[in-house]
Amino acid sequence: MSLELKETPVQRHVMTGAEAVAQAMRQIEPDVVPVYPITPQTPIAETFAQIVSNGQCNTEIINVESEHSAMSAAVGASCAGARVMTATSSQGLALMLEICYIAASMRCPIVMPVGNRALSGPINIHCDHSDSMMARDAGWIQIFTENAQEAYDYTLIASRLAEDPRVLLPVMVMQDGFTITHSAEGVAPLDSQRATNFVREYNPSTLYSL
Repeated sequence: MSLELKETPVQRHVMTGAEAVAQAMRQIEPDVVPVYPITPQTPIAETFAQIVSNGQCNTEIINVESEHSAMSAAVGASCAGARVMTATSSQGLALMLEICYIAASMRCPIVMPVGNRALSGPINIHCDHSDSMMARDAGWIQIFTENAQEAYDYTLIASRLAEDPRVLLPVMVMQDGFTITHSAEGVAPLDSQRATNFVREYNPSTLYSL
């Protein structure tokens, strides 16, 4: 007798890499997101802000005056016991780099999507990884993604990884600027309950017990 295997069809949605990350952020539901816009990261912050405005996510978005302030606020919120995310690109990462070292040394489990873009000299908004490489030794885990699906998947994974008591380090999730952040393709997100179950409830009181 032959055994028939039935696979559940995958529900795909057309979205950009930036939109895919924003949807992952919605399912993670961070307590605090301090953020400052910079191309090509801006669609991540814009899409997520719209999600929060629509009441689909209970997050406090802090509009700061610079990326340095964004990472400073992220570290402060994380040390106060909040689940924290932010996002940046290029010169923004350069500006917050001083505080990135502090975030890692204080074992703050912050998750930060990064839209990779060349550092500007004299002016370049195209993709390269000079921003990530500049932060290579800052103590953050760095995950590089190849498409919008991976950007979505690894954002969820990054939250679980950063908050694991055996890890307790901030994580950057990279996607190529414009090539992924602004390009639309099919993405198969988890349903929200499965995503929530995977990420788990944030309980900072258990993080530093080991």
